[in-house]
Amino acid sequence: ADLLRLWTASIDFTEDVRLSDTILERLIEAYRKLRNTLRYTLGNLFDFDPVRDAVPVEQMLDIDRWILSRTEVLLRRCRASYGDLEFHKVYRAIYDFATTDLSSLYFDVLKDRLYTAATRSVARRSGQTALYRIHYALVRLMAPFLAFTSEEAWSFTAKPAGAPESVHMALLPEPEEVASGLDAAKLADWDALVAAREPVLKALEEARQAKLIGTSLEARVRLGSTDLLKRYERDLPALFIVSQVVLDSPEGIVVEHADGLKCERCWKYSVHVGEDADYPTVCEHCSAALKEMLG
Repeated sequence: ADLLRLWTASIDFTEDVRLSDTILERLIEAYRKLRNTLRYTLGNLFDFDPVRDAVPVEQMLDIDRWILSRTEVLLRRCRASYGDLEFHKVYRAIYDFATTDLSSLYFDVLKDRLYTAATRSVARRSGQTALYRIHYALVRLMAPFLAFTSEEAWSFTAKPAGAPESVHMALLPEPEEVASGLDAAKLADWDALVAAREPVLKALEEARQAKLIGTSLEARVRLGSTDLLKRYERDLPALFIVSQVVLDSPEGIVVEHADGLKCERCWKYSVHVGEDADYPTVCEHCSAALKEMLG
């Protein structure tokens, strides 16, 4: 039933209406992407209480605030399209957001923090706070055209006090609910950093094809230094999903095998693996996380 609703929503009703097996097959894949987006957010919010664990927006990491800014833009666009009865634009905007902004970028970058940062650390809770705000907005935004899927997701969602039992009794999300407070300069910086990620990913894929590395975490990336990259140097390994980034290359992007040993917990390479006698097989970041969690 939801697939047929999705087909109906995806149609520009000002043109001829078409239906075929090929169209339905494409929509099946789109439906799976949207459903899996909700599954990913719910799965990574299993230990998150929005009242107890939410991080104030001003304390959140920049990339988490950046994705909230992207979500805010999505909400404004979709609310306008709903108001104009242009449901196909709502569907396309949500699908592109789930595919490009979330699955291909943010979810990929966030995994390391969700899985290896200390359970109650600000870094992990910041990511979960962003996930919660995105999920709580998306499940209501999709409800008009994914009626059953949204209701199912709603039943597993930690809802604020006074929220209705059914998602179909809830109001559409307001853009202000996910406002990041990120100033225009920082927003522009992160847009540029995300754009800079694409050629790095291409270089990493070429290095994989050449058997220089197996996974991206085996890599050290050398880049030419710029003011932008210098300002966010500490964020670059996480953004590129590599072990090390060095800003000293006059030759553009150079991919090498990372220095050090592989951490058995996060799988990143570090020259500090083995320095902690209590946890000799993990890197300095995992050692600190384990001590925070286990004492």
